[in-house]
Amino acid sequence: MSSHRRSPSLADGMRAAASWAVDFFSLSWIVLGLLTSIFSFLACVLLLPRSPLAAVGLCVHLVALAVPLRVAPPRQARRLLQYVSSAACNYFPITVEFEDKNAFNDSRPCVIGYEPHSVLPIGACVFLPYSRVGQGGEMPGQGSPGEVVPPFLRNSIMASTSSVFLVPFMRHLLYWLGCRSASREVLQQALADGQNVVLCPGGVQECYFMDPLPDQEVAFLKQRTGFVKLAMTAGAPLVPVFSFGQTPQYSYWRPFIDWPKHVISGGRMASFVRRIGFVPLLCWGVMGTTLPHRVPMHIYVGKPIAVPHTADPSAAEVQRYLTQYISAMAAIFERHKAAAGHPKAKLTII
Repeated sequence: MSSHRRSPSLADGMRAAASWAVDFFSLSWIVLGLLTSIFSFLACVLLLPRSPLAAVGLCVHLVALAVPLRVAPPRQARRLLQYVSSAACNYFPITVEFEDKNAFNDSRPCVIGYEPHSVLPIGACVFLPYSRVGQGGEMPGQGSPGEVVPPFLRNSIMASTSSVFLVPFMRHLLYWLGCRSASREVLQQALADGQNVVLCPGGVQECYFMDPLPDQEVAFLKQRTGFVKLAMTAGAPLVPVFSFGQTPQYSYWRPFIDWPKHVISGGRMASFVRRIGFVPLLCWGVMGTTLPHRVPMHIYVGKPIAVPHTADPSAAEVQRYLTQYISAMAAIFERHKAAAGHPKAKLTII
């Protein structure tokens, strides 16, 4: 009895194209939205003397900037965020594993220190309210394997650079997603309100030290005491989290860091990066687009590190718990790198 393989039909091609479009939008909407908002605002400003439509567009942008962030999201925005969060979790997919889920106290907020930052810390979204990791969701398919992030850990906000809240339209979507300004006052208030704070201790400066070689991870931690002090002033446990598979999702080029080198000294470039608050880079994913490469992400959540509730901790106390956090992060990396599919990976902590 002969058998033959069915040739792809037009319907198959359309389904594949639709699936790609969903993935592209779900994973690229933040980058595309920020770029579109910024360039449309600049275009309105530049064309203002020549076009009445530019004046209308500029007014729309200014109104969007004037609307308070604390307004409740409309139903359509909530559905959009749920949809793209579910699609993002299924795309890679993302899995989450806890070393000891029973060690968490759901009555006390945590400071979740997520590493690495990479080009974009996409995996940190598993701790936000719209996360669907491990729960399936509205997208077709089986959903992500791994453990479910408990609701009290998804009652979180993510510390983000303040500049994103100056971008019309996107500022509200990111706020509704769970992003907040990384200012100390905002983060302290979130902890006081019972919300967890998710942050990348290395920050955007960590991008300066990224190693482009495969399986070479870098964490910029030894000088980062602010997040430890934040946890101690609130009496909030520190939670070390490491994500395998996030760094290779984007290729990147950092001018004067990757190429051309030696035009600007490393010290001057590092000083420039600190001054502007981010690392200038060009990044790309699938076929040169903003869609990240489909690399499975394995996120490991360590045991919470209890810290004393101290209004004004000394430098020695802060350093003590920073050292504990760094040791825990290194141990998580070494324990799980083989199971995550990266047995030869190396973590450099600077």
